[in-house]
This record gives sequence, structure tokens and C-alpha cells, in this order.
Amino acid sequence: MSKPALSAEPSSETPSLEIIERVASLEETDPLALPPLYDTIDPDALDSLVQSSAADGARTESTIRFTYCGYDVRVGADGGVVVSE
Repeated sequence: MSKPALSAEPSSETPSLEIIERVASLEETDPLALPPLYDTIDPDALDSLVQSSAADGARTESTIRFTYCGYDVRVGADGGVVVSE
């Protein structure tokens, strides 16, 4: 049985922190036990891109998609994060 997808509306946290916390929750482990996110994607660039899109009022359907710790991660231009297997 696969683990459920975790999705949410944009939160007050940065997308990079949100991703780490969600994957840690799915893995039932401490976030510090996970491999560094920057081994997969530049977290500062990800957060900056989302922040820039939000500040510009962009209403696009663009999504950043990558794999982290075996999970499919999608980050929308609005900062919404979806983590699934």
C-alpha cells in the first residue's frame, strides 16, 4: 500500500522547508536525518523563484517538479507543495 500524497495550499513556510518537513513526515523520521535538499535542487533558487512569482502576481499554471528521497515533489508558482510517491 502506498503512502498518501501530502498537499497543501501555500503556507507561511518556504517551499524548501515545507518539502523537507513533508518528506520527513512520510518517512516518519527527523528532518535532519534526510539527505540535503540541495543535493537535488537549489533550495534558495526554488524559494526565490516562488517568492518572485508571488510578488509579481503571476497567475500561471507553471509547476516545478523533481524527485527527492524517492518522492515526486511539485511546487506551484503560488508556493503550494505536493509530495507523493
